[in-house]
Amino acid sequence: MSTHQVKSICIAGGGSAGWLAAAHLLNIFSNKDTPDVNITLVESPNIPIIGVGEATLLGFDKFLTEYCNIPFELWTKECDATIKLGTKFSNWFDDSLDIWAPFLVPMVKANNNHFDLIDLCIRAEVPKPNFYSSCSAWWEISIEDQKIPSSAALDSNSPNPHGVAYNLDAIKLANFLSKWCKNKYPHLTHIKKDIDKPIVKDGSSEWNCKYIERLLLKDGSTIQADLFLDCTGFKKVLSNAIPGNDWTTPGDMLFVNSAVASQINYKDDNESQHPYVDAVAHDLGWIWKTPIKDRIGSGLCYNSSITSKQDAEDAFVEYWGKDRLRTGEFNHIDFTPGYNAKNWRANVIPVGLSSGFVEPLESSGLALMINCMAPLAGCIANGEYTPEHMNLYNERLAFVYQNTIDFIGLHYFNNPRTGPFWKLVEKKYDSTQSLYDYIRGFKLTATHTYKEQFYPRENGLYHEYNWKLWAYASGIGTKTHDISKEDALSQITSVKDKEVNDSYPGITNREWSHR
Repeated sequence: MSTHQVKSICIAGGGSAGWLAAAHLLNIFSNKDTPDVNITLVESPNIPIIGVGEATLLGFDKFLTEYCNIPFELWTKECDATIKLGTKFSNWFDDSLDIWAPFLVPMVKANNNHFDLIDLCIRAEVPKPNFYSSCSAWWEISIEDQKIPSSAALDSNSPNPHGVAYNLDAIKLANFLSKWCKNKYPHLTHIKKDIDKPIVKDGSSEWNCKYIERLLLKDGSTIQADLFLDCTGFKKVLSNAIPGNDWTTPGDMLFVNSAVASQINYKDDNESQHPYVDAVAHDLGWIWKTPIKDRIGSGLCYNSSITSKQDAEDAFVEYWGKDRLRTGEFNHIDFTPGYNAKNWRANVIPVGLSSGFVEPLESSGLALMINCMAPLAGCIANGEYTPEHMNLYNERLAFVYQNTIDFIGLHYFNNPRTGPFWKLVEKKYDSTQSLYDYIRGFKLTATHTYKEQFYPRENGLYHEYNWKLWAYASGIGTKTHDISKEDALSQITSVKDKEVNDSYPGITNREWSHR
């Protein structure tokens, strides 16, 4: 098996993807036990950062603090972070009910089986108006009182047991990482120039396919490297130059392909910075609301085949009101959901949007980004890699992307809404085979939430609990172990009483973010 030596790495593109990759790789190769590898980051001085993704999933703090060795207090303050405890889906099925999907999933053992709260609520036959508040932790303190529970771990040294995620300013994140990397690692070569094109060569004794020899910049200079990370976003400048793309789309299951986003002002200093992302169903699609320290990030996701950019912008302004717009400027983003099933080809690894993109519904953007980087430590930390590394990397990443697409696709199944977007979904929705097989497993086999949702997670980005919650919400249902209705009700009461007792007094996000 051939081994490819890595003595130099070029990261093409900045933004969150480029600078997260730089921070991770620089930390890896600063270890005295790793070989010397020269790292260069080249970014255009003219291309703005998209900066859409502002919400994270569990493990993002671990990636920055442990995998990049960046102090927790520093990055959370520099990026205007607030605490995120989960996602609320407001009136998602047009039944005046809010679906709450928290990160905390309490479990109990009864009758020699494990049960999470959704299992217990199903067996207790909790009526739907009370189901979502009963089957989820942190409802009372997070949804009703808009506070962060005392049991949540609010920093890397916290004695509290339950992990959280964060909302942050993605542009400030990229700018902070840029300063951090250049200050801490003066040997980093940072070039602010436009890329003209990659110079591609036929395979040699080392390569049996085309590979990138160097990048030609528009000023005529070049950058040579053994390995290239493509962080050029939707343009995929490097990845598209290498044959063998296997671009996979979700077919007729995801229908969001555009978004209009803007910054929203808080009404005043007393407005709650709710400790979650709010996804609000809308006739044209859905609206995200992500509170950070001094503003709210928000956007309307829609389908461009039935809604124009102007109509989407008008609907977004109508929803918030002109007085809430912070800048009056809008960011319009068009995208095709999907991923490259053969991301790592030759000496090019796409990271971030050049690797794939689903949609913002379940905060997968930054999570998928760091999943692109997670295997790098194991693959190239010794200064070399093999075709086996490449194949395992591609298989793992393809699974995570497809699993994410399937999970988000489940959110759109069997929704009775009648707006234009939802009529399109109802007319054309067709599940992937992988989603069908996955949900069939939950329908036929009792499965409790036994695996920790952390970073990296072997079976995808989301809890078994999250899948079961949406299987219930969409009317599919899940199988549970046997327990009597009375015992299930008793267990629910016991779990909820303990969870509520542990949650208070709690603090507000505003108190934490302005600490």
